[in-house]
Amino acid sequence: MPVVRTSLSQPKMPANIHYLGYFAGSLTVLSFLPQVIRTWRTRQTRDLSLGMFALLVTASSLWILYGAIIGSWPVIVTNVGMVVLNGALATAKVRYS
Repeated sequence: MPVVRTSLSQPKMPANIHYLGYFAGSLTVLSFLPQVIRTWRTRQTRDLSLGMFALLVTASSLWILYGAIIGSWPVIVTNVGMVVLNGALATAKVRYS
């Protein structure tokens, strides 16, 4: 049986489309900021799940690797921000529990 190969080439995109990625990534990271600030101010971490943060940091780290492989700075920068903020929440959970 013959092997059928498909092309994985990407369609042409507008030159400045990466700005959309940076904007979406910024909103994603900023969405976590209020929780990080509140957690560090109140030191209330009882309802935070350490397992969730472990999964989020692992997932974001894999996204960073993927972004590096495909050369996508918006993916890399967004997920570095997510690792930092989720790491800050996990640190607060360990410190204040």
